[in-house]
Amino acid sequence: MRARRAGEAVTEGFDFFVPGPAGKLATRSKGLAPGCAHVVVLVQGANLTGQAGFDFSFPGGEDYSLMDALVERGLAAVTFSLRGYGRSDASDDPLTVDTDAAIEDLASVVDWLAAEGHPRPHLLGWSWGGRIVARYGERHPDRVARMVLLDPALGGGNLIPFEPEEPWWSGGWDYFFEREAQYGAEEMRRALADYVVEHEPHSPNGIRRENAKGSIPADPEALDCPVLMIYGSGAGKAAYMHGGIQRAEYFERLPTENKALVIVPGGGDYAHLQPARHRIHEAIAGFLLKG
Repeated sequence: MRARRAGEAVTEGFDFFVPGPAGKLATRSKGLAPGCAHVVVLVQGANLTGQAGFDFSFPGGEDYSLMDALVERGLAAVTFSLRGYGRSDASDDPLTVDTDAAIEDLASVVDWLAAEGHPRPHLLGWSWGGRIVARYGERHPDRVARMVLLDPALGGGNLIPFEPEEPWWSGGWDYFFEREAQYGAEEMRRALADYVVEHEPHSPNGIRRENAKGSIPADPEALDCPVLMIYGSGAGKAAYMHGGIQRAEYFERLPTENKALVIVPGGGDYAHLQPARHRIHEAIAGFLLKG
């Protein structure tokens, strides 16, 4: 199936389903072909599917897709929706869609890729996705080539109140339109808000319950693959981003010498959808194509 979003995508993509522990996982690939030297799996955050977060475009805004940017630079890109998000099958209880469940879903996609002849992809995780890929890498170091932590919510730290425990979260149009308005262009924020209201009106609240009860932080000393930590300059100010380890300390404790910490001006938590995105594209592709 040809991939389409709120506008026409630059790079042809394919939408399909991968079997997961709780049902089918809606998955999208771009540039994936036999013999690809570099394949990257992009893992979503708490509020948007991988398709919305990494492959967003709209008329006049065709350069917003991170997937397209990576494919244009020589990588193949794969993303998916966690259980209960987007077109993926829902869990029986949305409040159980936590980091452990997300790691299981990621493992299913990585296993599918291995069966397709790509046994050791790169992993990129945005926000909550950073926690997901980091903890997956702790458990499966032999399955990860390189890792990108894009404004990661690494876990641990102060508890974040979550009352009452509603099973679903709905940010609504205003949430996405007003989100980091000081950075994002108005036409992008309007298009994203329109898209979410139409296609992704709610998402499981499992990650919010996890943050309220206490999350397991990612352990930097358990990662030995090359790691890029990259942030918009205004990122990391929200309570849910304050993990048990500050980002500079996390970076220093990574055992690999092949690592980089990059701060990109002109962006926040959504930097890859803001004017900073072009520098984000270059930094991520440059890191993943090394070696």
